[in-house]
Amino acid sequence: MLVDVIKNIIKYFMVIANVLAALLLILSAFSDRIAPEENLFFPYLGLVFPFICVLNIFFPIYWLFVSNRKYLLISLAAFVICWQAVRAYFPVHFRRTPESQEDVIKLLTYNVMGFAYKDHTAESPNEIIRYIANSGADIVCLQEYYFPRRGKGLSELKVNEALSMYPYRSIIFLKGSSWGLAVYSKYPISNSRRIKYESENNASSIHEIDIKGKKLTLINNHLESFKLTMEDKTRYSDFIKGIGTETFDGLKGTIQRKLGPAFMIRARQAREVAEEIKRADGDYILVCGDFNDTPISYTHRTIQGSLLDAFAESGLGLGVTYNQNFFWFRIDNILHSANMQPLKCQVGNVKYSDHYPLWCYFRLTE
Repeated sequence: MLVDVIKNIIKYFMVIANVLAALLLILSAFSDRIAPEENLFFPYLGLVFPFICVLNIFFPIYWLFVSNRKYLLISLAAFVICWQAVRAYFPVHFRRTPESQEDVIKLLTYNVMGFAYKDHTAESPNEIIRYIANSGADIVCLQEYYFPRRGKGLSELKVNEALSMYPYRSIIFLKGSSWGLAVYSKYPISNSRRIKYESENNASSIHEIDIKGKKLTLINNHLESFKLTMEDKTRYSDFIKGIGTETFDGLKGTIQRKLGPAFMIRARQAREVAEEIKRADGDYILVCGDFNDTPISYTHRTIQGSLLDAFAESGLGLGVTYNQNFFWFRIDNILHSANMQPLKCQVGNVKYSDHYPLWCYFRLTE
């Protein structure tokens, strides 16, 4: 008798926990509809979407083991409701590199972290520059483009000589800084300018590229980061490795000081970029770069609008693009207009920067 009572208590507890986890999954999946200025709870919820998915996978497994299969419907129903978000975060596409290159272009976006602050010489080539040169990309968008303006070492001349296969380039530096955004292209670039929004260390640039008589509007982005120091990242790593009160207290302070304000700044930047996309009058639109936010975020949703996410449409798996301190998220993106068919979008498995490169083949369909 007592055993039956205990079993019932455990069952009801698990049902309630399952319902709460399912509700949390739904809230997380639709959290990108709420602007951070309205409620900061939802951006944090979107950030942990993959962890909530894993939690909801646990419950169906549990119900199978305890032979209460009717409760499987709780999590299954939640996943059906959240299918678009799940598909965007964990796409499953097995696509090969296109054999025919007719009407196909390859775009590469890469946060190069100042080219890892390394020189480039014949004896000791810079791995990032060599990767770009060997990528076969037609258009290359770089973030955190940097070289020291004084002294020996890497220079703009060395970069341009190494990337001589790109006869057209546009470099936009932040005001009074050696940091900026760069676009290298095999096709002519015109009307390059910075998109106006308030930021000291981040920027977005817009360009027109002539592809065989068709105008491509290209927007390259490096949106507001969380400005996490190495100490902050170490706290996060310690928390992931061994969850405890001390590590959480330190992490909580960082979250309150840095993540919340960054969410709101990015939201404003995203709205400015979205307005530029609406005004674009080209034949094609490509928006790429380091969004510093996940696929389930107000930033991503606002910028994407009616565009499509190339990785969600033609990639495989999580597509993690940041590779430091257990921050395993896809924060680099390629978005495109519907008349561009993504044939294969993939993360480059090279750890030369704190970001992995992201590239995609497109067929121009109109």
